[in-house]
Amino acid sequence: MRDSSPGRKAPQALSFLRAKLAPPPERGGLVERPRVVERLERSRRSRFVTVIAPPGYGKTTLLAQWAARDHRDFAWLSLDHRDNDPIVLLSYVAESLNGNGSVDAKVFKALRAPGSSLWSRGLPELGAALAAREQPVVLVLDDVHALHEDQCLDALAALAAHIPLGSQIVFSGRTEPRIGLAKLRVEGELHELDAAALALNDAEAAALLEAAGADVTPTEASELNRHAEGWAAGLYLAALSLKGGSSVASFDGSDRFVTDYLRSEELSQADEGARDFLLRTSVLETMSGAVCDAVLGQIDSSPMLEWLERENLFVVALDNTRTWFRYHNLFREMLQAELEREQPHLLPGLRSRAADWFEANGWHEEAIDYAAATGDTGRYASLVVQNALSYYRAGRVTTVERWLAPLDDQQLLTANPEIAVVGAWLHALRGRPAQSERWALALEAADRSGAMYDGSPLEAWAATVRASLCREGVDQMQRDAEIAVAGLTPASAWRPAAMLLAGIATLLRGDDRAEASIDEAAEAAVAAGAVWVGLVARSELALLALERGDLVAADAQAALAREITDESPSGDYVLSVIDHAVTARLAIAQGKGARARHALAAAQRLRPMLTHALPWLSVQAQLELAAAHLDLGDPRGAITLYHEAQEIMRRRPRLGTLVARSEEIASRIPETSDASSGWAATLTAAELRLLPLLTTHLSFREIAERLFVSRNTVKTQAISIYRKLDASSRSEAIERAIALGLVDAAPASRAADFTPTG
Repeated sequence: MRDSSPGRKAPQALSFLRAKLAPPPERGGLVERPRVVERLERSRRSRFVTVIAPPGYGKTTLLAQWAARDHRDFAWLSLDHRDNDPIVLLSYVAESLNGNGSVDAKVFKALRAPGSSLWSRGLPELGAALAAREQPVVLVLDDVHALHEDQCLDALAALAAHIPLGSQIVFSGRTEPRIGLAKLRVEGELHELDAAALALNDAEAAALLEAAGADVTPTEASELNRHAEGWAAGLYLAALSLKGGSSVASFDGSDRFVTDYLRSEELSQADEGARDFLLRTSVLETMSGAVCDAVLGQIDSSPMLEWLERENLFVVALDNTRTWFRYHNLFREMLQAELEREQPHLLPGLRSRAADWFEANGWHEEAIDYAAATGDTGRYASLVVQNALSYYRAGRVTTVERWLAPLDDQQLLTANPEIAVVGAWLHALRGRPAQSERWALALEAADRSGAMYDGSPLEAWAATVRASLCREGVDQMQRDAEIAVAGLTPASAWRPAAMLLAGIATLLRGDDRAEASIDEAAEAAVAAGAVWVGLVARSELALLALERGDLVAADAQAALAREITDESPSGDYVLSVIDHAVTARLAIAQGKGARARHALAAAQRLRPMLTHALPWLSVQAQLELAAAHLDLGDPRGAITLYHEAQEIMRRRPRLGTLVARSEEIASRIPETSDASSGWAATLTAAELRLLPLLTTHLSFREIAERLFVSRNTVKTQAISIYRKLDASSRSEAIERAIALGLVDAAPASRAADFTPTG
């Protein structure tokens, strides 16, 4: 279980909740299900198993019994809503598979890398570890219905293709995951259990009723089972009702019965203290004595939790030490509804105290979730601001975006300008100019006279964002960056970025002091652990060395950039595009054409994010990549990049020395012979956005929904991709794109299972 001591530091090294990684502890009174377990044991020829049924059908219990009887290794992961982040999900999967030490540390390192490196490094590394296992494994993903993020579902679909023969992956939950299982069903690769298969027969129902203490005849047990339709939870509730004096004839097994019973029997029979405890702790997803004490303002919660579990009052222990617990989902939902009906005025205070406890104990993500539930936007925004940068640096971009989504409202942002800073910055890094501009405008309209948690004035944070967006040209960029550097405290996480922006503005204004300024920013970035800033700074210094023909210095700066990413992998996030440009140009200067082409292919993946959101970075990267294409005799690729740079410069015209650099590239294009030979650099940014989705299980219609365009648009872009890649079909285009390094290789030889023709 998690360490509840203060100072827990998520997210730099993801702190695993151990209870998620093991089947539930055995409890007395559980009914053995050999009949259904045998069906699972006979499913070995199927690499995929689904166990899909409503709550209360014993899915988790059944799978735990299978794990106890099967001689193979079982890797277990109980999912919840916080796993809707591909970094978190795959890290947990890796940890679950690592029970036998088969997952190398490099897999976890690759999974920490932000951005699309998850697909180019993390997922392939994890898939390779899974495929290379010497002993078969059953990977159980319980409560898979909790996953709804497209990237997480895509990751599962890709990972599933790595399952070797003899091993299985089990998807258990209320609904089937959207990962392309229909094709597997047709091909006989999928073994399915539904509610009908999980329903108790009369003998099992009688055993459950007896274990629960109900005194019934076989005939009565059969009658109760008929009413409950084999629903285990309903039969257990019926047993409790019978023990309380009800008759078999009064049981109807419907959801209304369950709700009425839980309300009238369980709550009405509890004394006032126990009833209040049940209602008020229902705000908690997981409970320990300490957090319950804090939320309720008392000191005796641990004995109460232990008593509730002993009495089987729908309390589930999450660890073998009986320290952490949760309520059965249905019971908790009923308690919450009852609390909202009877004492709604208590909810904000209970949730606020929960947020206080989790924040004080270093459980930042949980604190943010509870703060969100309070409806206190200011508190929620403050917690997000304090944690967004560290989570972003740790690769938890999806989590940060989830936090920001509820705040995407102009009035809220104007009232909470500190969150507008974070949102404008993050959207710019993700290549979303419209969103970044919207959040930045809210920031400009807000009162920026306050101070931030790092001791810096809010205006210094705002100036950093203005400098990065460079909306008014490089002269204003430098003024904004200087305001930021002067105002930010030495310990501020924003300071290295502000120093870099000041150096780059100086560079783009043609000032000879730029190199020293950027070098100072690079040193500050290393000291502060600001990976992205350090990577960009070292790359800029390498470009300056290349410009003056100093290959030794350029190589040294590129090596320092690689050292930064080796220590804390930067992956293929948009800021690393300048590193790819440096690698390509340096490799060409050193006569290493193959390495240059590899770097250019890596840069192709990032081109859709090179927008006017960060014009200084996008234009410089596009022009340096264009220069590399020209050096390789590929004017078509250079022309595409040049036009993309020109479009950004049309929107952001005052970019200093980049204007002259653009003219230099344009003058070289007519002099270059066309030796591109199908290099595919002419793919547009829109086509590059589409290309990775063509490798998935998604149809054209589903891809269109994902990209918010029409199916015809997807089809038109796909046909253009086929033509440019000299391919006649989707599968052939994927093969060509893989060969060129534009997308990742298929996860395994059976990846075609997840690649419909469209």
